[in-house]
Amino acid sequence: MTIAAMFAAVMVSFSSCDKTPKPDDNKTPTVQTCPDCGEPEDECTCGEYVQAITIDGNFADWAAITPAVATCNPDAKYTALTTLKAYMDEFYVFLYVEFDEDEIVDREWTPFHVYLNADNSDATGGYGDEFADPNAEIMFETAIFGSGEFTTWDAALFKWWGEVGESGWLWTEGSVAGFEHSGDDNWGAVLGEGSGITMAAGNGNAFEISILKEMVLGAEFAETIGVGCDIQQEWSSVGVLPNAAMTDDNPNGLAPKLAVTLAK
Repeated sequence: MTIAAMFAAVMVSFSSCDKTPKPDDNKTPTVQTCPDCGEPEDECTCGEYVQAITIDGNFADWAAITPAVATCNPDAKYTALTTLKAYMDEFYVFLYVEFDEDEIVDREWTPFHVYLNADNSDATGGYGDEFADPNAEIMFETAIFGSGEFTTWDAALFKWWGEVGESGWLWTEGSVAGFEHSGDDNWGAVLGEGSGITMAAGNGNAFEISILKEMVLGAEFAETIGVGCDIQQEWSSVGVLPNAAMTDDNPNGLAPKLAVTLAK
C-alpha cells in the first residue's frame, strides 16, 4: 500500500467517528398535542378518571350530573325518606338521600340499608318485603347516625341466600367469594363494617353515599341496575324509597327499585 493510500484510509476512519452534529440534529422535535384540549400529550388529562361526586356533605356537585330520582309518595306506608337520587359510573354507585327530620328523632343508632339488583335480573335475589320487585341480591347495612352525628356509613355487605323472589330477612354470606352458608344461621356479612366498600357524609337533612363497585364481591354490574333503600328507628323501617300509595291492591305501598343506568 502506498503512503497516499494509507493516509486516505486513516482519514476515512477519522471521518466515520466524527460526532459533529449535522444541521438536522439540532432541529426541535415536533410536540404531539391532544386534539380535545390542545395540551401536549404528556400533560393531557382528558382520559383520566374524574370522580363525579365528592363525598363531603357539600351537595353542589350533584347539579352537574343527571341522576335517576325517586320521591316519596305522600300516601305511602313509610314516608321518612323524601328523596332518593342515584348515579352510576364505571367505578361507583352514588346515592343522595333526603329525610324528614321530624320522623328521624332517634339518632343514637339509625340503621340505613341499601338494596341492589346489580345484575338487572329477576332470576336472582329476593326481598319482597319493601319493594315490588324481589330481585335484590346485595344489601348494605350500618347506621347513618351514631350518637347524634352523621357517620361515614362504612357499611357491611350481605348477600341474598334465600330462594329467588322470596321475602324475609334472608341475608348472609350465601355462596360468594369462597363463603358458604351453613344453614344454621341466616346472618353474616360477606364484608364487615370498616371494609371501605362504602362511604358517606351528611349535612342537615341529607346525606350522600358512594359504593365502590369492584369491592362488591360476587356481583356483576349490568348497564342498568335497581336501587332501593330504607331508614329505620329502633330497627323498624320508617322510610322506604322508591315507594307507592297504599291501595287495596297494594296495601304496603310497594314500588319497584329505582332504575339507574351507567353514565356514558
